Amino acid sequence: MRVIAGICRGTALRGGHGPQFRPTAQLVRGSIFDTIGALVEGTSVLDLFAGSGAFGIEALSRGAARAVFIEQDRTILRALRTNLERCRLTGRAEVIQGDAMRHLERLIRSAAEFDIVFADPPYASGLPAAVAAAVAGAGRPFCRLLITESDRPVPAPGQGALEAARERKFGQTIITYFEYRPQAGGDTTEGAS
Repeated sequence: MRVIAGICRGTALRGGHGPQFRPTAQLVRGSIFDTIGALVEGTSVLDLFAGSGAFGIEALSRGAARAVFIEQDRTILRALRTNLERCRLTGRAEVIQGDAMRHLERLIRSAAEFDIVFADPPYASGLPAAVAAAVAGAGRPFCRLLITESDRPVPAPGQGALEAARERKFGQTIITYFEYRPQAGGDTTEGAS
């Protein structure tokens, strides 16, 4: 597993071991960044269920201004910190250990703002829909959400202005892209980045 592009291109990333760790295939990660590539520069990124940190690190490598990584598993967290050091990105990264949903809710309550949220929850769990609902409830401070691996399509939340913009399938894996869309009569801010 390596960083695909940007200033850290080619840097090998450490992963974890065991059934909890299942890194997203490099082909899938590459396709995701091909889709959002121009939108990454200068952004603030949240990497939920971060694992090795591959998504947030790829975003930083491609010009994101900062990234916050949330991972619960201590062993995988060590690999994530090592990866940030190898890529010399620790100054633009914050690593939080703990439950991703609990910390997402805390960030929402504190009015934290992120341009892009990557969420790679455990496969075949009910968490993708829960993440989408939480981000939709946050409103404008979370502009784009990518559910990076799920076993079924993630429905658009029935609240807020977060809409499913695109869906891609790679074998049994489905990637869902959500974007903030201003509602009629609501926030008309242009250019979510």
